[in-house]
Amino acid sequence: MKNKLLRRIFKLRFEDQKKIIGLILFEIKSWIGRSFFKHRSRIIVNKEPALLDLGAGENFREGWIHANFFRYNLSLSAIKSSKKKKAEIELDLRYPINCKDNIIDGIYCGHTLEHFYPIEVQFLLIEIYRILKPFCWLRINVPDTKKYVDYYSGKKVAKEFSSFNSGCDALMNISQNWGHHSLWDKNSLSATLASVGFINISEVEFGLEGTDKRLIKEEEVRRWETLVVEAQKPK
Repeated sequence: MKNKLLRRIFKLRFEDQKKIIGLILFEIKSWIGRSFFKHRSRIIVNKEPALLDLGAGENFREGWIHANFFRYNLSLSAIKSSKKKKAEIELDLRYPINCKDNIIDGIYCGHTLEHFYPIEVQFLLIEIYRILKPFCWLRINVPDTKKYVDYYSGKKVAKEFSSFNSGCDALMNISQNWGHHSLWDKNSLSATLASVGFINISEVEFGLEGTDKRLIKEEEVRRWETLVVEAQKPK
């Protein structure tokens, strides 16, 4: 029993070291991308409507501009390009978006904000506000902290929550795993959006509701934990 626990402790410490190395490599890749691959981060609108997905992952859809973090592999010999399908735009969303003001017709941001600290989210939303056309819409997906708290409190939630060992396990997963740096619910996200200047902020139904139907881009596999909020840029 004691030896088994020691092995698990050693494994956890090893994982922590890997995370530190990963963070260092992430910052190096960001610096290289911003310094030597600026052309990859430039958003140019060639046709309308200009619909932008910030943090698209592999959720590609025809007619959209997809933006992800710089995608290449660091090695001792060279910088190797990935053979997988790439987003049209590669950038670090912690920095100003290389895009003109008021030229984007709609923005979708799915399960991206939770990977940033709250102050970074506020900065990103300011940039989103800047590049959106007046009267156009932003649609955001994040893990809903309320759903996790409901599970912890013993309330009825989606069956997928049963994969966690306990309520504490679920809360640790949303707050400590997957590179998450912030937690969001309807009130906190709405307040942050309002502080930037967005109006008509409201929670909408996953995959169904939305003032701008073009922005409905949710991935079904994330339904069980997701909060969807839309907001409009005023005139």
